[in-house]
Amino acid sequence: MRKIDEIYLTLSLLWLVAGMVFGIWLGATEHFKFAESHAHMALVGFVVSAIFGMMYRFYPAMKQSGLAVWQLWVYQIGALVLVAGKIVVDAGGSPTLVIAGSFVILAGVVLMLYIFATRRAEAANPAASALPT
Repeated sequence: MRKIDEIYLTLSLLWLVAGMVFGIWLGATEHFKFAESHAHMALVGFVVSAIFGMMYRFYPAMKQSGLAVWQLWVYQIGALVLVAGKIVVDAGGSPTLVIAGSFVILAGVVLMLYIFATRRAEAANPAASALPT
């Protein structure tokens, strides 16, 4: 997908807005027991999504991987599940969603590692980038 970098960067900004709104709510209501949820929203949602978007931007050959779209959705779904789970845990509930989300995020990160390892070399070798995939 050619615009996966833009999608990732847009999603990272949406995570940032959500994290800021959540943080404002935390401060206004003094519900600081949700601070860990807020931190995970910022780190897992905003920061990592922005880094992944920049990786796709800096290594354009990665966009050509058939796994790129899968990687995007696996990671983002995992992030949503993890953050929702952290909110549940911070409210005194079960860690089931946190555990599930963590494994889904891990799968998304492993996919990114694979895409990076197999496609970044093509960026260094323009002749390899011209080969059909």
